Amino acid sequence: MAIGIAYVKTQKGKEEAATKPGKLSGGLKALLGLINKSSIADLEAKLPQVPVDKLNQALDKLFSEGYIEIAAAVPTLSPGKEEELDFTRFINRPVKEPTLQQKRKAEATLSGIRTSKKAGFHVNIINRPEKAIPPHTGSTYTVLVIDADDANSLVVTRALLQAKFETRAATKKEEIIAQLNKAPAADVIALDIGASTEVIGLELLGRLRQHPTYKTVPVIIMTEKVEHSQLVAALAYGASGYMSKPVKPEALVEGIKAVLGL
Repeated sequence: MAIGIAYVKTQKGKEEAATKPGKLSGGLKALLGLINKSSIADLEAKLPQVPVDKLNQALDKLFSEGYIEIAAAVPTLSPGKEEELDFTRFINRPVKEPTLQQKRKAEATLSGIRTSKKAGFHVNIINRPEKAIPPHTGSTYTVLVIDADDANSLVVTRALLQAKFETRAATKKEEIIAQLNKAPAADVIALDIGASTEVIGLELLGRLRQHPTYKTVPVIIMTEKVEHSQLVAALAYGASGYMSKPVKPEALVEGIKAVLGL
């Protein structure tokens, strides 16, 4: 779990905690009663006899069934901006299918470009701004890497740090929410769309494009299989470019500079 994440009861959780006997088993009910903007570290201290993996499983169950939600501690934003940045309410939102016009435009884009294949991998950056996009911090650019492959994430984040980018990484649902909630927002997102995890993939790209802040943030997709239908959908959602995995770190650094207009 990323630093700063804490769980709180939802309205459903509050009602369950106040009901006897309620719908939950005794153990889950007891855990629910302990949650009050509580991190895993807080809960581990209160329940030293419970193995961490069991505690995580119990929290996942309470979360998936709607009894708790994530409250992420983020830097203070200017008045009125907290709700604008908050991604929590978007993470499970149904994804709107790209329109026929968007798909046709994506098809035309793909047919009109020559895919670059270097050293056994594909890379193509579609959208290159005419001038540099200013960083949200005012000084340093931040890249968020969302990847289910820890090894790939480690390699690319190290390369990005060496290239003087501020770098964040997320794999699990709570980490992704926390990083997307974190201010200032990332300037670029490198997104794995090939993973069969709960939130990573084209669905997340679609949700990003429904968000008031992230709808314009450049997204470079990473995928193990460069499939035509997948690329059409990604471009229809507004991806700025794509590359195949395993990602070549230097290619990703070049791609990120390109979508930022650097």
